[in-house]
Amino acid sequence: MAELHELGRPDSRRVRVPREGNYYTALEGLYAFSRIVDVLVSAFQPDPGPQLMDWTDGKPWWRGTIPGTSAWPAFRAAIRAAPLAESSFHPFFHEIVSVQVSNDADEPPGIIGEFWPGAIVGSLLVARAGVAIRAGAQHLDPDVAARSALYWAWWRRNRRVVDLSHGWGHNSQWSTDFRRDYIAEGHLHYNVDADPSRQPDRDLNDADRIDLLRYRCSIRTDLGADQWPFDDTFVEQAP
Repeated sequence: MAELHELGRPDSRRVRVPREGNYYTALEGLYAFSRIVDVLVSAFQPDPGPQLMDWTDGKPWWRGTIPGTSAWPAFRAAIRAAPLAESSFHPFFHEIVSVQVSNDADEPPGIIGEFWPGAIVGSLLVARAGVAIRAGAQHLDPDVAARSALYWAWWRRNRRVVDLSHGWGHNSQWSTDFRRDYIAEGHLHYNVDADPSRQPDRDLNDADRIDLLRYRCSIRTDLGADQWPFDDTFVEQAP
């Protein structure tokens, strides 16, 4: 709890979390924490399809009981996380769960419903809110935005996910780092722990790379589940 709130300070976005030999780092601990969040918000998600199972053995990533919808609000309160208060759609704050096509092709994405509330600790994003949106065809493809692979997620009941822990053994998978996104000083900071020395994915143009980083999924053309957005970072003005 103390580490979570320490990392939630706005200035913590500038601090690299050190590796500590044989011990788990704070980011690895928060990754384990994020899996709990994935299970808790699953109670609000649509029923799964068979193509959404664990690609290593054909079974669900989570095989335990689906919690009740009261578990996520109770957990948020226990960790002293604030709910996200953004009522206008923005990919920093909102995960697309379903899309209604607007008759106006130029209509920007707008929220028409919420599946689950998001959470933030200090300036650190803990979980985006899951939302239903309406948007025009000029902004996104409804099937792609709602069904394409969701990166930086361990499990969803309603779509395929891509997580750096997938495919690793029972011990190695826990060496995965939590993605840190911050809202601070009037700006949105995405994936602050990305390694800038690595080359960006050359299969994507800059616009697609930034969209994949911001939305964590494809929104116009399905970019597939084998991209590598994990070393990208971005800063933009907060709404």
